[in-house]
Amino acid sequence: MAIKLMRIFLGGYTPSAEKMEEKGYLIRRLIRPLILVSNSNHGLGQIKGITTEDDADSTRLFPNAQVCVFKKSTRELLWETKSKANGDYHIRNIAVGLECFVVAFDPTREYNAVIEDAVVAK
Repeated sequence: MAIKLMRIFLGGYTPSAEKMEEKGYLIRRLIRPLILVSNSNHGLGQIKGITTEDDADSTRLFPNAQVCVFKKSTRELLWETKSKANGDYHIRNIAVGLECFVVAFDPTREYNAVIEDAVVAK
């Protein structure tokens, strides 16, 4: 019986498939996202929301806002993402029950940043 070492690529970019195969990596598509718990801030929790622009007359969706999630107790930045075209954002791999605050930034700098405090990952 032979033991085979499996290599997993966890880079923050899209690698060249040819170079990865040259280095012995197997290219596999995952049906579900792989969640790695590398510290106590990570886990199976998630934070979801929607970015909107409110004025006196109406509310409209606000796409492409930079959304940052911070651990409340230490003010440590945990994750960043951008809201989708419909204003939705979804951040995964946060410890269930972790208290956070979320800050959203307008990419055009027309509006000030907004914060939602006391958000708990579920």
